[in-house]
Amino acid sequence: MTDSVTPLRRPGGDPLGLLLSRLDDVKQYRARYSARCPAHDDKSPSLSLSRGEDGRALVYCYAGCENRDVLAAVGMKLRDLFPGNLSHEQRQQYRRTTLEKERSFERMIIDAAKGKPQDLRDEDIPRLAQAQERIDQLDRELSALDESPSEDQAEPEEKQSQASHLVKFVEQRFELFHDANKEVYACDLKTGEVRNLASRQFRDCLLASFYNETGKTPREQSVREALSTLAGLGRFHGEQHEVCLRFAGAAGDYWIDLAMPGSSRAVRLRPGRWEIVESLEVAFVRPESMQPLPVPVPGGNLDLLWKVANVPHGCRLLVLAWLVECLRPDTPFPVAELLGEQGSAKSTTQMALRRLIDPNACDLRGAPKSVEDIFVSAGACALMSYENISHLSAPMQDALCVLATGGGFAKRKLYSDTEESVISVKRPIILNGISAAVTAQDLVDRAITIETPVISERQEVTNLWREYEEGRARLLGALLDLAAKALAILPDMRLPADDRPRLVEFALLGMAVAVAAGQKPEDFLREFGASRQESLARTIDASPVAAAVVDMIAGRPQGMNASAKEILQTLEQYRPTGCDSWPKSPKGLGDALRRAAPALRQLGIECKCHGKGSGGVVRWEVRKKVSAAKSQMSQVPNVPAEKLGLGTSGTSVRKISSATSQSEYF
Repeated sequence: MTDSVTPLRRPGGDPLGLLLSRLDDVKQYRARYSARCPAHDDKSPSLSLSRGEDGRALVYCYAGCENRDVLAAVGMKLRDLFPGNLSHEQRQQYRRTTLEKERSFERMIIDAAKGKPQDLRDEDIPRLAQAQERIDQLDRELSALDESPSEDQAEPEEKQSQASHLVKFVEQRFELFHDANKEVYACDLKTGEVRNLASRQFRDCLLASFYNETGKTPREQSVREALSTLAGLGRFHGEQHEVCLRFAGAAGDYWIDLAMPGSSRAVRLRPGRWEIVESLEVAFVRPESMQPLPVPVPGGNLDLLWKVANVPHGCRLLVLAWLVECLRPDTPFPVAELLGEQGSAKSTTQMALRRLIDPNACDLRGAPKSVEDIFVSAGACALMSYENISHLSAPMQDALCVLATGGGFAKRKLYSDTEESVISVKRPIILNGISAAVTAQDLVDRAITIETPVISERQEVTNLWREYEEGRARLLGALLDLAAKALAILPDMRLPADDRPRLVEFALLGMAVAVAAGQKPEDFLREFGASRQESLARTIDASPVAAAVVDMIAGRPQGMNASAKEILQTLEQYRPTGCDSWPKSPKGLGDALRRAAPALRQLGIECKCHGKGSGGVVRWEVRKKVSAAKSQMSQVPNVPAEKLGLGTSGTSVRKISSATSQSEYF
């Protein structure tokens, strides 16, 4: 049965009643109301209104008008939507209406029992007694309400403290919640923006909003008390949500925050399509240094990127795969390292890549001074970008490994002996320098190296950057087109078990990016293999023990199976000249072999520790690796045509030929 829509008898005495009395063509449907929106030329009622549980008026225009504009058109403000801003008489009327409704409900129960007393059961008697008791109580409350003095006669109510006013102000306009580390955040109910409650950003927003609504400036002590109360409410009464920076999502469903002020718009990226959405399923926080992305325009190409970024043609697939991988926070991130001589536009290239996916007030940062600096920066940046790096200490390289794969940093809180401050992050990393700073084997395995060639013809940087900034929306759209196609192709990519590198997720994605760009998976694997060989050679050069092992196997193909002491004595004759870091004990040799084992394995040399043998002597085996028959090179299966198409928001899926797509991206 469908309820009919009937003309409304306009009520008064509460915020909703006051607003309805100033609107035209008001109609009621159950507990909701509709009316013509005064903020635009409304031909049919598009304004929806209802009453919240706390008495506030809820307003929504389906044409997209802001609530502030709707209220201004009828001479009201946002604060007039809340019962706390009503006059004394209006609050009394709202209270009286609520009590009378409850009394009518209890009387209806008693009247129903009187109409059919023969149908009453034993368990109904206590409910009838409760209804009569409640009616008597409501009668007393209504009598007391009628006898209360008017606003002019009433004694001034005890004023709430400014801190309490601020807490109430925030509760009405923000949703408080916390993350897994118990950090409290506030989500603006109007714009959807999320801010850390302890940040200066939220503090300034609170003070500005409070002054605009009340015309008053709260005292510093009141602000501190209010923020402390709100932190407790958010931590113990708010829900737990994951908070992300710029990138979010997993398993093929990803989000990129556009970071536009006053809006929560983001890009949703899925296999085969991407779209711009308004209401998010994830919470994005925006540090002060984060800058907005332009609204991406679909259907462009990446030619402009290569005019600014000095990337050789043989490394562009590698760079594109790295850019797409940055959009996937659920996989380990490769570390991009740009190397080149002075004046080869390393910093310009790095800035162009950074600004395409995560523009920042400081796109390029200097070398970190400590491990703590790295994690503090990672807490405020969605992408870590360092320039002119000449040296990275071993602890810093370990920290970058943790950062690329996901981990945390903890330290004692200031002025506290028992509490810790924890930063848990996973971030993509890019850095540049003249000499290679990535030398630790663990970080080398996660790095991709791009050599920037010498610039033969200089161009005016000002005009080049102006053109780049004007085309950033089309560049971002082209990258999202490529990413969506690659995600659709990704499930069909395969690598033989013997050919899988440590960054297997990145390798498979790179193969899909190559196909999406109109090339072959082997083209990406060739670029990736060249980068790995560069890293491998660097690891061997950085380890005198590894270099000695390579020379020993070259002159002694059968290798050795002996104690660590005997192997150390044998390697002495292959020791590099002028080496100061040679191990001084069998234990030191074992540690060096263990660190160099992954790199040596890629050269076909196996280093295995067999543990302690007779007499408690640790034995090692160093020999040529016995390679099984290599499986055939990975092939791309026939990808369905629909997986090679791309749909964006409001567009249909389109087919792109290999020749066309290659010209688009290269």
